[in-house]
This record gives sequence, C-alpha cells and structure tokens, in this order.
Amino acid sequence: MSLELHNISAKYQNSEKMALENVSFFLEKGKKLGIVGESGSGKSTLTKILTGFLPYNDGKVQLENRVIQARVKDRKWIGKKMQLVFQTSLSSLNPRQTVQQILEEPLINFFSLSTEERKQKIVAILKEVNLQISVLEKKSISLSGGQAQRVCIARALLANPEILICDEPVTSLDMTTQIKIIQLLQKIVKEQQLSLIFISHDISLVQELCDEILVLREGKIIDRFAANDWKNAERHSYTKELIESTEILIQRGETGSALL
Repeated sequence: MSLELHNISAKYQNSEKMALENVSFFLEKGKKLGIVGESGSGKSTLTKILTGFLPYNDGKVQLENRVIQARVKDRKWIGKKMQLVFQTSLSSLNPRQTVQQILEEPLINFFSLSTEERKQKIVAILKEVNLQISVLEKKSISLSGGQAQRVCIARALLANPEILICDEPVTSLDMTTQIKIIQLLQKIVKEQQLSLIFISHDISLVQELCDEILVLREGKIIDRFAANDWKNAERHSYTKELIESTEILIQRGETGSALL
C-alpha cells in the first residue's frame, strides 16, 4: 500500500499564515520515511492531515489510491490502514481506563472477535512490546513513561495497520528509555514489514530508523535525501545545522543516538 502527497498546502487554524506549502512525497510499501524539522516547521499540521483530522487548502492526499480528507467517514478507514503513536503517550491514554480496556478498543473498533480471541491477541502483543501481563490491570495514570509508550505502540499495532506514524515518540522520555523504544520500533517495523513515517526534531534518530529523510522548514521541504547520504556536501545549510547541533548533543550525552 502506498501513500502519496501531491503539493499539499494548508493554513494554520484561524489564520491566513501558511503551515505547509506544496509538500509532496511518496511512501512505498515497506519503506521508512523520516520527517525532520524544528518547532513551527509544520510537522504537527502534516500529522493531522495524514490522519484525517485537519483539512488542507490545496493539493491531494492519496492512500491506497483513495483521496482522503478531513471527514468522519474517512477517519475510520484511515485508522485501519494507518496508526499514530503520539509524542505525549500518557496524555493520549484515557486515565480512567485500564490497559486491558485501552488495548481492547482497536480490536472492538476494527474486528469482529470473541472475548477469548481479543485476549489472545492482547497477550501476544504485550509479549511483542516487552510488557508483563500484570500491566493489564493497571490504569494508564500509574504507568511509567516507557510503559505508556509501549502501550501506545501495542494499541496501534492491534489495529493491524500497514503504515505506522510516530510523531516525536521518544521526546518526553529519558535517554535509556529512548534507546529501548527506538530499538523496539526497529524490531517491529522489520518483523511486521510495516511502512513507517517517523517525525522528529532529532535528525540522528531519523537517520537511524529511516530510508529517506525530508527536512521541513517553515512549512516547506527544503531538503530530501537517502538516509545514508546525510554527510553529502550538497546538503542544505539548514540540514547541516541540524546535524551539527545533534553532534553537540551526542558529545554531551543528551541524545540516545550513537550513530552520528
């Protein structure tokens, strides 16, 4: 299944200012696309458009050759094909629900399964994301940041999507937990042959996970390159700044990347 964006432009809500301008890319089945940019670059707007929660002003988004827009009838169909892992895992989980209830939601929403079948799938996915069965009885508010993000990943995978979108999934976590979550994502994407869109301000994380990288600045794509070509002298000056800033953080021990 492929995802295509054709010259997408969008304004900020209640504003004439452009959040995205003529953004285009093509994500082939099984490929991993990284999208890098600082705060205000348009990353969040792009995520909302991809998941059908924000309209765009110009262009076209096609998922499996179907044009998708910010319509209720599209969102459930999008959710079956494409799932999102949020930056702030705890705030994306209902604090009144147990982990069992949280993980049952996609199974109830997208499949016709018996109680026993749902239980089997949940037990299997907990093993996949390295969580103990005892976590099912806990409410999300009692989870650590790392546990909560693993629950979010498990919830997304239970919908059996073909594309996984990770929107700054490790930003709020400590370095050790960041590394563990990145390693988990690498393992799952490879084993399940998922397509991946990994959105981050940290170009080193994107370089570790992805095949291709797009650099966003003020709503425009200013650089596009294969992940193994990040040291090319022809990189945009802004891309070089992002790489240099990441190298400084690595030297200080402030980021989980070890590849730069």
